Amino acid sequence: MTAAIRSADSRRSRAARKPAVGPANSKVTPISRARRARTGPVLPDYSAAEQALTEPGQSASVLKVLPDRTLQPMWLRSLLRVQQASSVMVVLLLGTALSLYGLTVYGEQRWSQEYQKLETLRLREQQLSAASEVLKHQLAKEAENPETGLAPQNPAAPIFLQPLPESRSPAGTQPPNSEPDVANRDAVKTPLGY
Repeated sequence: MTAAIRSADSRRSRAARKPAVGPANSKVTPISRARRARTGPVLPDYSAAEQALTEPGQSASVLKVLPDRTLQPMWLRSLLRVQQASSVMVVLLLGTALSLYGLTVYGEQRWSQEYQKLETLRLREQQLSAASEVLKHQLAKEAENPETGLAPQNPAAPIFLQPLPESRSPAGTQPPNSEPDVANRDAVKTPLGY
């Protein structure tokens, strides 16, 4: 029985011999090309790590293990929590400030619209009062004209109206009433005269 001992040079020579790539429409893709397609076009240079592995007596690890997040110091975890809380507070304050700004602008807009309405109503009130004064003046001028038949007021001669008698017409001569509720009509007092 013969045993063959492989050396580091034989490993390198086997790795150097790559299989020939088949035609372009081949369904077989070499593993290295598939990895490059997944990871991106630029691959890191592992030549230094390969040399360290090939040298006897030295072992170098290619993968770097990241520290576990649960093993972070307490002060770092508290700072991260403070950062998250402050980010939430900043977003809330920003939203509150923007909403207050919007309400202020909206309120000022509404106030200016309502103020314009108020000014329009004041102007109309002035126009109406001026028109009523003009009408009063015209009525006074017409009352002074003797052709209208109006007499000036005299406080010594007031006009009194005599009230009508309580029974307007005799009970027998009343026309038949179409109202079904005659008793209810007597309960309502009607004025005797104006």
